[in-house]
Amino acid sequence: MPYRKRVPEFQAIIMAGYGNGLYPLTEESNMPKALLPVVNQPMISYQLAWLEDSGVTDVIVVSLNSGSKKLGHYLDRVYEGQLHITMEVVDDNTGTADALALIKDKIKTDFIVISCDLLTALIPHQFLDMHRSEDPSVTALFFEPTKSEGGPSGSSKVKEVTQFVGIDASNSQLVYLNNSDDMDSDEFSLRISLLDKHPVMNISRLLQDAHLYVFKRWVIDVIAEVSNKRTMASIKEHVLPLLVKSQHQRALADREGVTKGRATVEAANPSTQKLALKLSTTQRLVDEDAVDGEWKSPITCKAFVLSKDVYCGRANTIPNYFEINRHYTKITDKVRNPGATNQVQTQVGGDSLIGDDTKIGDRSSVKKSTIGSHVLIGKSVKIVNSIIMDHSIIEDNVKIEGCIICSGSKVCEKSALKDCEVGGGFRVEKETVARNEQLVDFQEQ
Repeated sequence: MPYRKRVPEFQAIIMAGYGNGLYPLTEESNMPKALLPVVNQPMISYQLAWLEDSGVTDVIVVSLNSGSKKLGHYLDRVYEGQLHITMEVVDDNTGTADALALIKDKIKTDFIVISCDLLTALIPHQFLDMHRSEDPSVTALFFEPTKSEGGPSGSSKVKEVTQFVGIDASNSQLVYLNNSDDMDSDEFSLRISLLDKHPVMNISRLLQDAHLYVFKRWVIDVIAEVSNKRTMASIKEHVLPLLVKSQHQRALADREGVTKGRATVEAANPSTQKLALKLSTTQRLVDEDAVDGEWKSPITCKAFVLSKDVYCGRANTIPNYFEINRHYTKITDKVRNPGATNQVQTQVGGDSLIGDDTKIGDRSSVKKSTIGSHVLIGKSVKIVNSIIMDHSIIEDNVKIEGCIICSGSKVCEKSALKDCEVGGGFRVEKETVARNEQLVDFQEQ
């Protein structure tokens, strides 16, 4: 019997570095978004572990050019998992949909897209099995975020967007998406024809797009085709709404090539006889409906709504990043926390994590905080509800509350910081008192 190479069911794409809501943590002097620590582990390590658990073996990490060297070093030299990883570098102004169009020739199967800032306790097969059983064009994960318990809010205001999400209660079909810039608005519009087709629909403004999707292979060709005609920068803002609307708007689906793209690509590349038969049946139904005057779209979008008792969060803003660290600090096995058990005459709370080779002086206390590796903390220092990254120095008699101190920073003696972010390598001068500030070195662009 001739040898037949096993074709993987899914490829995975990690979008690494997108979003500007984490300044100054992602300054060049600190580290790219994907490497920001969550309880002293690089953020991207959580998505890689999730994908390993899913059974995926082939992963493409899409990195922005500005952080590609540091991220590439981690993937090549530090990562010890079993995944086969390649990295593709794109310009810093390249959107997520544009990035998919650029790498489309490297995608050979249905594919998973996950953001590097998504951390969740969702069991991968629960999500993927829904896609397998329903076989839609796309399956998207939605969750209801938990409320922040306080911490730094960041001086740079990130514009919040309310997304109205409509899901057919009978079959979990994602049938409506509408973005609103008004956080307090409860108003949205619906087509009467949509209500006729989906009379039992749940519409929520509390659900958030988790930026975890499974797409059929043909979708990436449609993205590339549409991108040649007009701007299609974002998966969330452009690709997903297009597919959702194409379920109900024939003119749109035909104009944007969605219907044709699905039919021609799958007809030309049927991987199994079952797929070819299904495609033929679908086309026949479409043709019959067209004759009867009722069009039935071959596009289907599904929504997987995460249960509230399963953790999910996105570290896409400073408050969210802070809250995720707080959550994982609480649940992390303290046996893996050698720093907290080896301190002498030092109060380290059981709700804190201390990295390797970190030194803490006498009469200092650490509560509800994550301290990185190779950190030097002086005498009579009080650290509460904060994140101190690797290689930082905190001198004597310093008070830090609700702060994020980036790698290589130095907070000089008798300073008091509350709800601040200190940029990578920044020196906070002696006796500085600051509240709700970003302390960074000015860099001329």
